This record gives sequence, C-alpha cells and structure tokens, in this order.
Amino acid sequence: MKKILMACGVAAALLGAAASCSNGSSKGADAFTDSLSTTFGELNGLRLASDYNNIPEDQKATLKRDDILRGLKEVIMTDTTQQGYLSGLNIGLQLVGQLMRYEESGIHIDRAKVYEAYAKAFQMDSVPADALRDAQMTMQVLSQQAQERMMKFYEEKQKAQEEAAMNSPEAQENGKAGEEYVKAQMADDPSIKMTPSGVAYKVIAEGDGEAVGDNGQAVVNYKGSLIDGTVFDQNDGITFSPKNVVPGFGEMLAQMKAGSHYVIMIPGNLAYGANGVPQAGIGPNATLIFDLEVTEVK
Repeated sequence: MKKILMACGVAAALLGAAASCSNGSSKGADAFTDSLSTTFGELNGLRLASDYNNIPEDQKATLKRDDILRGLKEVIMTDTTQQGYLSGLNIGLQLVGQLMRYEESGIHIDRAKVYEAYAKAFQMDSVPADALRDAQMTMQVLSQQAQERMMKFYEEKQKAQEEAAMNSPEAQENGKAGEEYVKAQMADDPSIKMTPSGVAYKVIAEGDGEAVGDNGQAVVNYKGSLIDGTVFDQNDGITFSPKNVVPGFGEMLAQMKAGSHYVIMIPGNLAYGANGVPQAGIGPNATLIFDLEVTEVK
C-alpha cells in the first residue's frame, strides 16, 4: 500500500507541476528563472529523498531511484500542450493503483485485456444507458467476489506468517517454558484447574450474581506478569469486555461474577501469540499470568 501511495503521489505531483508549465524549453531564461528552476527541482528532490530514505529496504528494492527518476523525467519533459496524453497518464496511474491492489492480493489481472476493453468502450460515440448500468451491476458483483478472495488471501497469508513465527526458536522456547511452569504449578496445587482451551486457573474467591458473559462488561482490578514474576501491566477500576481482550483473558472474564477473584495462566497462543508485545517485554508465545478481580458486572 505504501508503495502504491508513494508512486501515485509522486506521479500526481509531477503531473500537476507539468500541467502548469508552458513547455520544456529554456527560451527567455535569465538568472531569476534559472534560480527558480534549480531551486524548485532541488527542494522537491530533497523532500522526496527525505521520504524515500525512510521507507523499508524491501520497498526500496521495488522503488529504485533510477526508475523513479526515469518516470519523473518522462513526465517533466513531456510537451504539456498534449493535454490528452497527460490526462491519459494520470488516469492510467489511478487505474494501475487499483490493479496492483488486486495483484498484491493474489488475483491475477490481464492488463492487456483491461486496456483492450477500456479502449473499446472509450471510443464509443455514444454510451447507451443500459450498457453502463449492466457494466456497473456486473462490476459490483465481481468486486464483491474479489473482496472475498482478497480477504481469504490475507487471512491465509497472516495465518502462514503466524505459524512461521510460532515455530521460531524463541517462540518454541517460550512455549515450552510456559507449559513446564503451568505443569509445576498444577502439581503443587491441586485446586488449579484447566479449561478445554488450555487456560489454567485458580479460584481465590467466587462472586455472586450474574456472570459477565461474552457480551457483558466488568469493572476489574488486575495485575499481569510473566512466568519469571516480571509485572508488565497493572490497573485498578478499569472496565473490560471479554470481546476486547486477548482470548484467554476474555474466556475467563466471561464466566466471572462480581466479587470473583481468579489467578489465570494463559498460554501464548491464547494471549499475544507469535508477535508478543515487545514494548511491554512480552516475548513471542509467552505465557501470561493474571491476578484478576471483578468488582462490578455491568
């Protein structure tokens, strides 16, 4: 997405600049116009360089400086009296941005067929209302199907990335350490139970009244720590919904009542998964321990 935005943004800026010029000649140049031309180019080049130098290296591999300059020169040096050509460039850049979104989502686009159909339609002397309506209706259906395919593509891609991350040495080590910790705790304390999903918990106090439920909200006091005792988060009097927290936390919160006090041990796959939360010191696939009290059910 950043690649598309950057490419189109640069092109749009260049087209706007080109359209405002009379031609590419230096007729009538003097010290002032030479200074204006050079400074205009330098300033915009510096701005683009500042943005370019901050993009990830993998994007630089597909956005090479020489290619950017080649495209830039082609537009700047174009005879701006050819307004139709410039309009075609602008429209084409917008269309290719849409096509790239499809292609990056695993949907193959035959660009030759796109151009052939576009040119055929554009050269019609009159556009029948029913033809335009039918095309719009067909495109609406196809767009919905494309959106579904794109969502599936990204879901599968994300799943594959998460699986790969969960198989990393650090994630494997954290997962094993968490399992051993929970087993040791359960061996020492028979009152610790485990849900079918794999969350271990100890009931310190059972509350009264209605449980929070999957769709409810609760005011809680909690302290979150790692298996080595490091506290990564702590708060009192904060309102949570089971739907808006990590799965293991939400599962336990949903069954708690006002006055309940649990200690819960959440395996990495039901906590922050393969990514963890590095800024909070939570590594990939880390097991989390929460001392959780529900003070009010809403």
